[in-house]
Amino acid sequence: MNAPRHDAIVVGGGAVGMCSALALAQSGRRVAVLDRGLAGAESSWAGAGLLAPMRPWDYPASIWRLCVESRALYPALADTLLRATGIDVQFLECGARLHDPRCHARATDWLERQGLAYTWERDRGIDWLRMPWFGQIRNPRLVKALRMALPGIGVTVLEHAAMRRLRVDGDGRVTGVEARRDGETLVLDGADVVLATGAWSGGIVPDAPPVTPVRGQMLLLATPRPLPAGVWLLPDSYLVVRADGRCLLGATLEDAGFDKTVTASARVRLRDSAERWLPELRGATVVQQWSGLRPGITDGEPVIGADATRPGLWWNTGHYRNGLAMAPASARRLTAAMDGAAGG
Repeated sequence: MNAPRHDAIVVGGGAVGMCSALALAQSGRRVAVLDRGLAGAESSWAGAGLLAPMRPWDYPASIWRLCVESRALYPALADTLLRATGIDVQFLECGARLHDPRCHARATDWLERQGLAYTWERDRGIDWLRMPWFGQIRNPRLVKALRMALPGIGVTVLEHAAMRRLRVDGDGRVTGVEARRDGETLVLDGADVVLATGAWSGGIVPDAPPVTPVRGQMLLLATPRPLPAGVWLLPDSYLVVRADGRCLLGATLEDAGFDKTVTASARVRLRDSAERWLPELRGATVVQQWSGLRPGITDGEPVIGADATRPGLWWNTGHYRNGLAMAPASARRLTAAMDGAAGG
C-alpha cells in the first residue's frame, strides 16, 4: 500500500521524534511519523519529566547547551500545545534540592562558572544545595499533547507501523521506508528519513550509532503528608514532587536488554535509598511501578544530523537520560541541518 507523498518521514514517535516532526512541519515540510507501537508510550512516557541533567557538571558541555536551548523553547511549546489541545503539560520552574556530599564542591564550582543561582539550606538536619532554576514537565501529558497536536498541522501519524527497511535509489540515496502495519506492507517514498528510534536505534540499520537500552524502574508514591513541590536529588535516587502532590521516585540503571520487567528488589532499593534522607516517605503507598528503556550511547552525546554514509538519512537519537530535557532544541538543530542541506 502506497501512502501519500511526504517530504520527511520520522521513524520513532517519542518526545524527540514528535518534536522533530513538529519542527519539520513548521518549516514547511509535509511530514509523517511512524511508530512501532503507540506514539509516546516508551521512555518519553516512563521518565520523570526533568528538564535538566540531575548533575549537569558531570556531562559534556554540549549536552548542557542543548538543555539550555530547550529550556528557552519549552514555555512557547507548552503554550502552543495548550492552545491546540487544551492539555496543560505543567511546565514548572520548581527548583531542585541536592544532597550528595560526593559532588557538592564540584557542583558549586560549576554553578559559579555558569553564573547560575544557588543557595544552601539546612533542613531535616541535612545540608541541601538549592538550585531554583531547575524545571520539570508532566511528560505523559507532553507526549499526549504532541500526539494530538500533530495532525492539526498536517502531520500524518502512523502507529503500530514497524519499519522493515529503508528505500534507496540507484545512486544510494535514502528515499523513504517500507513498514508493516495491520498485516500489510506500507510504502512511503520520495522523502528524507529521520531515525528517532531511541533505545532501538542500535540495530535498526547497518552501521547505526552505538545505542543500547538501559532499563530504568520508577515508583509513583502517595505520601501521608505532602512534600514541597520540586525535585529532590539524593545520592542514589531522586524524587519528583508533582503539582498534584504525588511523588515519582527513580530510577534504576540496569543492563537488561529490552526486558521491561519490574522487580521487587528495585522497589526495595529505591525506597531504602530515599527514605534515609526523606523520612516522610516511610509511610508512603506505592501506587504504581513501571520501567522504561533509555537510549544509552557509548560517548554520552546524542547523534543529531546527517548519516555519515547514506544521503537522505538523518539521526536524532542517543539522548540517554535527558531526552525530554533536550527534545525541543534537538528538533530545532535537526531541522536547521536539513534546511541547510536542502538549500545547499
